[in-house]
Amino acid sequence: MQGRYLYWFSFILVAIIFVTVFSYTTSPIYSTFGDSPDSHIFQIIGKYWAQGYIPYKDLWDLKGPYIFLLNALGYGMTGSRYGVWFIQIIFLYATLITTFITFRLYCREWSAFGWTILALAGLSYTYQGGNLTEEYLLPFLALSFYYIIRWIYFYDKEDIVTHPPYNAVVYGVVLGLSLMSRLTNALTVCGAVLVISVVLLKHRKFKNLYYNALAFIAGFIFTTIPFVLYFHEHHALQDMWNGTFLFAIKYAEHSTNEIMSNGLHYFILSYFNSILLVLLTLWLVVKEKRLSTSSSLYILSAGLPLSWFCQGNGYGHYGMIVYQLFPVIVLIIYKMKLRLIRFAVIVLVLTGLTSKTKFMFVMLNSWQDTELVRYKTFLKNNTIIDYSSFVSYNCHPSLYLDLNIHPATPVFTIQDFGLNRIPQWRDFLLKSFKESHVKWILIDIQEHKQPGIQELLDERYLLIKHDEKRNLKLYKLKDHNKQNR
Repeated sequence: MQGRYLYWFSFILVAIIFVTVFSYTTSPIYSTFGDSPDSHIFQIIGKYWAQGYIPYKDLWDLKGPYIFLLNALGYGMTGSRYGVWFIQIIFLYATLITTFITFRLYCREWSAFGWTILALAGLSYTYQGGNLTEEYLLPFLALSFYYIIRWIYFYDKEDIVTHPPYNAVVYGVVLGLSLMSRLTNALTVCGAVLVISVVLLKHRKFKNLYYNALAFIAGFIFTTIPFVLYFHEHHALQDMWNGTFLFAIKYAEHSTNEIMSNGLHYFILSYFNSILLVLLTLWLVVKEKRLSTSSSLYILSAGLPLSWFCQGNGYGHYGMIVYQLFPVIVLIIYKMKLRLIRFAVIVLVLTGLTSKTKFMFVMLNSWQDTELVRYKTFLKNNTIIDYSSFVSYNCHPSLYLDLNIHPATPVFTIQDFGLNRIPQWRDFLLKSFKESHVKWILIDIQEHKQPGIQELLDERYLLIKHDEKRNLKLYKLKDHNKQNR
C-alpha cells in the first residue's frame, strides 16, 4: 500500500512536469502564448466570462461551453493563464491515477507505473500546446475504459454478463461533456457502449439494460442541463446551440484533411493507439478464428475515431481521445505474449516523444510568434487607435491576449476561415460587425483576397494604413453621425 502511495505522489510530479513542458500556451516557463489559436480563443472567452461577459452572446466560437468554463475558472482564480495551467495539472493527475489503476487490472504495480508513463509519452505527440477540448475529457475517458476493461474481464473469464449501472453514469458524462465541447470526443466510448448494449440484449438482460440506460441518461443530463439553463437565463441558448452543434456539423462537413499534408509518419504517431489497436485486434480475430465480444468492442472503440480521422477531419490533437486505448493495447500484448510487439510499441512511442521534446526545446529557447511580431510592428506608434473598440480580422488571436484587448465584436476570430467551411457563416459574420459598430479593424489580407466583409468596409470604413509588404490593412469607422444624416 505504501508503494502505491509513492506512485500516486510521483504522478503529481509527472503531471506538473508534463503540463509545464508541453502546454506552451499556458505554462509559466514560456514567455509567449504559443502558436495554438484554439487555446488562445478558449482563453479569451474564458477570461472575459470570468469578468461577466457571456460566451456566444459577447464572444463567439465554434466549440461547446465546457472548455470556456474551465478557462474562466482558471482566469477567475489567478487573473492569468497560469490558473488554466493549474487546472490542466489537476486533470492530468486524475488521468494518470485512473490509467495506473486500469493497468493494475492485469499488471504488477511497477509494470503498471511504467506503462502509465509510456502512455504519457504518446500523449505528448498529440498535446499540441495544451488547453484543448480533448484534454479535459481524458479523466472521464480513462475512467470509462477502466470500467469497460473490468466488464470485459468478468464477461470473458467468469461469464458475468450484467453491467453495473453506475458505470453507465460515467459514459453519459462523457457524452454530455463531449456535446458541450466537441461531440466526436465521445466516439471511443460510444463504440464500447454499443457493444455492451448488444450483449445485454443478446442475453435478454432487459432489466439491466433499462437501468444502464437510465444511468447513462442521468450522467448526460447532469453535465448538459446546467449549461442549457445558464444560457437560457442569459438569452444566449440559440447562440450556444449554433456554436456547439449546428455550425459545428457544417464545419465538419467541409473540413479538410490537414494532417495528411504533414506526412504519413505524423498521421501514424498522432493516431497510433487507434491504428495499433485495430491491427492487434484483427490479428487476435485471425488467431482465435472468431470475432469475440472483446474483439468487437476493441474494433469499434478504435475504428470509429480512426474512420473519423481518415475521412478528412484529422487534426493532430484529435488523437488525444484515443489515449485511453493504450491500456487495451497492452492488455492484448500481455494476453498474446507478444514480446516483440511490446518492444516495438515502446520504441515507436519513445520515437514520437523524442521528436516532440526536441520541438519543445525550440519553443522554449528560440521560437517567437512571427505573426504577433508582424501585427505589433504594423500597429506600433499608432496612438490614435482606440483599443476599446478594436477587432482583428483573419489575424492570429494571440494579439488580443498579448495586448490585453477585449474584442469589440462577438465574431472576433475564424472570420474568413469560417466562410470557407460554413455556408451560413456570411450573414452571421456581417451581422456581428454591423451591430457592433467597431471603430478600428486590423485586417490580414490572406493570399491577396478580399475579406468577406469588404462590402461593409467600403460602405462604413476608411482605409487608414496599408502595408503591402506585411499584407496588413487598418480601417477606421467613418463618422457615425454623418452616416445617419
